[in-house]
Amino acid sequence: MSPTACRELIWVTGTAAATRAHAEACLRAQHQQPVGWIGTPSSPWPSAWSVVPTGQGRQLLGRTLTAGVLDAHAGFDPDDFGALSGTISGGGALILLSPPAEAWPEQPDPALQPLLTHGLTLTDFQGHFLARLIRLLNDDPAVTHVDVARANWHPRALTPPSTAQPVTTHDQQAAIAAITALAEAPLPATLLITADRGRGKSAALGLAAQALCDPSVRLTGPSRAAVERVIAHAGSAAPRFTAPERVTADDGLLMVDEAAALPLGLLAQRVRENPRCVLTGTVHGYEGSGHGLTLRLARILEDAGCPLQRLHLTEPIRWPLNDPLEALTDRILLLSAEPQPTDSRTALATVTVEPMAAEALAGNETDLHDAFGLLVAGHYQTRPRDCRQLLDDPAMQIIIARAGRQIIGIAAARPEGGLDAALAEAVYLGKRRPAGHLIAQSLTFHAGIREAARQSGLRIQRIAVHPDWQRQRVGQALVDALANTASESGCDWLGTSFAASPALIDFWRACRLDVARIGNRRDPRSASHAVIMLRALSAAGTSLMTQVRQRVAVHLPDQRQHALCDLPTPLVERLSRHLPPHPPTESVDQADLRAFAYGHRALLDSHGALARRAPGVDNGRSPLDDALLATAIRAPQDSAALASAAGVTGRREALARLRCIAQQLLESDP
Repeated sequence: MSPTACRELIWVTGTAAATRAHAEACLRAQHQQPVGWIGTPSSPWPSAWSVVPTGQGRQLLGRTLTAGVLDAHAGFDPDDFGALSGTISGGGALILLSPPAEAWPEQPDPALQPLLTHGLTLTDFQGHFLARLIRLLNDDPAVTHVDVARANWHPRALTPPSTAQPVTTHDQQAAIAAITALAEAPLPATLLITADRGRGKSAALGLAAQALCDPSVRLTGPSRAAVERVIAHAGSAAPRFTAPERVTADDGLLMVDEAAALPLGLLAQRVRENPRCVLTGTVHGYEGSGHGLTLRLARILEDAGCPLQRLHLTEPIRWPLNDPLEALTDRILLLSAEPQPTDSRTALATVTVEPMAAEALAGNETDLHDAFGLLVAGHYQTRPRDCRQLLDDPAMQIIIARAGRQIIGIAAARPEGGLDAALAEAVYLGKRRPAGHLIAQSLTFHAGIREAARQSGLRIQRIAVHPDWQRQRVGQALVDALANTASESGCDWLGTSFAASPALIDFWRACRLDVARIGNRRDPRSASHAVIMLRALSAAGTSLMTQVRQRVAVHLPDQRQHALCDLPTPLVERLSRHLPPHPPTESVDQADLRAFAYGHRALLDSHGALARRAPGVDNGRSPLDDALLATAIRAPQDSAALASAAGVTGRREALARLRCIAQQLLESDP
């Protein structure tokens, strides 16, 4: 394909059947070419085409396509658009199918299904993101708009672009030299290669592997499909691929492609264990922020005393510089949104904090770039899909801080809880998990507070402050504004959930929130345990907070015996701070044991109660039950040991028997 030929976007509007037929007619000459289609064509597709469902555009990572179709009748996922746009080479076309422009924002969008929460339907979502998208498409002279309802529009056959291979750029040559030098250097180091999409980072990894021709070189990434370009360019010297969770410590060279798509904690662990490592990251990418990766990884490596080298590629290889489709994709998805320089003369006293309507934010490009740029810099793996939720979720509440006209801080929150008695009881017993009620559900089911889900709260999902304005209480002002809004609307609590770290706990405590629960499992994206923090806003909220803190005081020492046994001391100290010295352990244990015995409560959430209760009760258990109980107390996370002790084949059966034992313990009460 010719990287000097510009790509184009063809926007086809009309009914689903008519637009699909139009796209198929346009691509009739490309039946033997690699074409991507997100959605479902109306007729059987050629074997050379890659067809993936809406929301799964990431499956196209690592491929080179002559053309692509995004069928928005099946849903418009911004991440899909970014993935598809990044796979189309010079001279190719992206065909966007949609309902008529005037009707599109008002129609329910199936792509929003994953964002549905209990009590909402697709018709409740707002169309601000799509309205902005339509405005950008209409304003771009490089977009060809085809209205299939007009009689004079006939499908234009798209001829496959040239198959000429792109020439290795100077940037790629520099990257190859840096990688080979790192592999052969006497001292290990980490090399981070960043670029916008289409600059040949993956190809450079493969070409470097070919130049090294070393069988000890290893390769990892989000998936094997995502690193196909590396393998293809390495030829016969292709390094062996290992899933990131299976990579082991070694002194040899480890290549990590699309590192920003991996959980930061897992990535940091792999870098520490493999001191000779080269990473690639997309700076302005839909799969995660390479900018955020650079900042966080640099901090982690600096703390560990590991040297970090950096290289940035700018020359595109699959399309020309200033390609119109790349520029349009950047505008639509806000890929280059980053915190902008601020006016240092602005006084803190002039900073204003106020609510902002999603419609107003979507209608002001400067404000939207400022706000989303803060979220990109402040939250690892922020994606364009998050922008759509920010603008279209009807329950989302947005607070912004301004210095002059510039947005320097943003917080976004959603209401939770307020569930009816029957649903709250089902949550407590583990029979229901209503979507979108993370804190209410966790406090009810995991912490074991039966009525917690009935109270109303506001959960802060995201908060970010411009680096120039951090540590000046702008973040606290945003939290206080949300607390006031929540209190005025009758909420009982303000809360948040995040990957636990000493610095973040200190920040939220400064905002008058306190620890309400610590998760037993590590979050797969951050590789850290999640912590929930709350601030009471009413008398009912104060009562809930008292119960919550009592349970933390009872549960945390138990958790530290197993699930949280490897927590660093600074984190343990912060989690333990100001806990009640004499919590009602007996009544908490009784409730925990009953929820485990007669509901679906997790063993780790009831482990302490079981451990304290079982030794003092002798009700003639069988040797097999005694062995199971002893194993559950000693090794609650070891599924194989539990199954073996119970004489069954799996953890589920072992837990079923253990619940029967817990019922016997409760029935033996005097």
